Amino acid sequence: MGKAEREEYNVSFFENLKLFSWVFKRVKPYWKMLSASVALMMFVSFMNLIPPYLTKNAINLYLYPTNYSITHAPSQGSIKFGSTYFIPSLNGKYTLTHEGTKTFIEGKGHKYPVSTGDIKRMKIAGVIMIAIEIFIIYLIIFFASYAQVWTSQMVAIKTVNDVRNVLFDHILKQPMKFFDSNISGRLVTRVTNDTQNLNDMFSKILASIFKDTFLIVGILYILFAMERHLFLIILPVFLAVVLITYLFRFFSRKVYRVVRAKLAAVNAFLAEHISGMIVTFLFNKEIEKSREFYKVNDNYYRSTLKMILVYAIFRPMISFTRYFAITLLIWFGARAVVSGNVEIGTLFAFITYIGMIFQPINDMAQNFSNLQSTMVSVERIRGLLNIPLPQKPKSNARILSGEIVIKNLWFSYNEEEWALKGISLNIKSGEKIAIVGHTGAGKSTISSILTGLYDYSNGSVKIGGVEVKECPTEELRTKINIVLQEVMLFSGTVLENITLWDKNITRDMVLKAIRDLDLEKLINSLPSGVDTHVRESGTNLSTGQRQLISIVRAFVRKPEVVIMDEATSSVDVETESMIQHAIQKLTMNRTTVIIAHRLSTIRNVNRIVVISEGKIAEEGTHEELMKKNGIYAKLYRLQSFEEYQVS
Repeated sequence: MGKAEREEYNVSFFENLKLFSWVFKRVKPYWKMLSASVALMMFVSFMNLIPPYLTKNAINLYLYPTNYSITHAPSQGSIKFGSTYFIPSLNGKYTLTHEGTKTFIEGKGHKYPVSTGDIKRMKIAGVIMIAIEIFIIYLIIFFASYAQVWTSQMVAIKTVNDVRNVLFDHILKQPMKFFDSNISGRLVTRVTNDTQNLNDMFSKILASIFKDTFLIVGILYILFAMERHLFLIILPVFLAVVLITYLFRFFSRKVYRVVRAKLAAVNAFLAEHISGMIVTFLFNKEIEKSREFYKVNDNYYRSTLKMILVYAIFRPMISFTRYFAITLLIWFGARAVVSGNVEIGTLFAFITYIGMIFQPINDMAQNFSNLQSTMVSVERIRGLLNIPLPQKPKSNARILSGEIVIKNLWFSYNEEEWALKGISLNIKSGEKIAIVGHTGAGKSTISSILTGLYDYSNGSVKIGGVEVKECPTEELRTKINIVLQEVMLFSGTVLENITLWDKNITRDMVLKAIRDLDLEKLINSLPSGVDTHVRESGTNLSTGQRQLISIVRAFVRKPEVVIMDEATSSVDVETESMIQHAIQKLTMNRTTVIIAHRLSTIRNVNRIVVISEGKIAEEGTHEELMKKNGIYAKLYRLQSFEEYQVS
């Protein structure tokens, strides 16, 4: 198991205390509901302790009564003799005696004759009374349990809802560097699975731990108070159960970590190879990949067997210990009953309570393991929320023109290698330039800095006289729009993907933008026009349709600066012509920066800037750069040759 895996599943005791403190800060707004849930839970646990005790009384007082007391008022199950009433009592001074066929209640030198019918009626009335009491108690338990589950679930749902909102809001405010170093699957897990574990902690685990602890302590106290002799007999068995539970918790956690690690390996293998299935097919690697998966899956299978073995030993051992305790009680308790030292109802109550105490012990062992796993999720959530947010500019600067001035710009993604090295570039308002270069030269990095996605290390970048670092993000993203090569569309309608749910952009504004861009033909070709539903990532639309929607999305916002990331790639000739026409409309009288991959599309720009190894290598018009016979000329001839060969 690697270091990361060990750290993932190990949380120290003191770290747990810190995590609990963090958790209860999140639940603080709902402390009243949480307090009510805890109080109800303890009340339910207390009520669950009563029925066995009442059953003991039913046996000792009514089914097999031995002593009676005198009372002067009639009650349920009392026997009347003149103006005197007798009721069963454990500490009564009167006993039932038999002389031939006659029955007497005798004590303090007196004998009171009673009939067998009176005794039977007393027993039946007493048992019915206790049965009604037990029924009422379970009815109360039902309603109290309903209220407890409802309050605990509400606390859990509200808390998790708050944490999820805070988490997603925190993620939205992170810079692009954060998303470069955190894969989307991990972030999705934090917002979904880890917060769900938090839900389970409040709704199930903590409630169960509190309830089980209260039950165990309550049962032990009742057993000790009821009959100390029998309590001392089963005490060593109980201590053995505690030891077994501790060992189970230790080994189950150890095996559980391995199982989780092996399962993660299976998931990673499947995710990688299913997405790359085409390569497996094309190179006839089905057999080899099957063998690889068999090995990975077999490791998971073997670790699961170990976990099953731990549970297979623990559960029967707990059951054996339980029945062993009951056997001891019957062995010694029966002798005590025969000798008259213990009532039969007391023995019955002991056996019932012993049966009750093993279930919470079993549950606590499992819940403590689950709680440890939940604490890992809380650690992940807290770790994500502890990532500092970038400082927002405090100025109210406004971009009033499309002029771009870049001076001595240095930038690095990983603080080890510079992606841009001392770039200086002036772009006049309304000018159209293209940035070209080899893959990885730094073209897209410039567009990312202009849009504020990345914070530059040294130098100055001004748009409309405003330093990008000091420009409010909302202002920057309003005045600069980018049309990407890979267009991202969301589930919703075409209209919603254009407005991006911005209430300031109306339907009429979108329809006018479509007319101004001469794209009515495109919209009319869709099943429901702008109300056509778009599936996730726009899979039901063609590449050209998605790119045209992206152009409308930028045009309707009337930006000062437009950045084009080669929007005409990977489309047919007719669609490319439509896109080029829309781009001309979009970029008219606007500062335009084209990140060019196909050099044949940028011959008519005002200026071409060639980037090589993070520096500006060449700059000029198409004709000027062709005359220099430098990097641009070589790239252009190479692309022209490839296009000629293809045609």
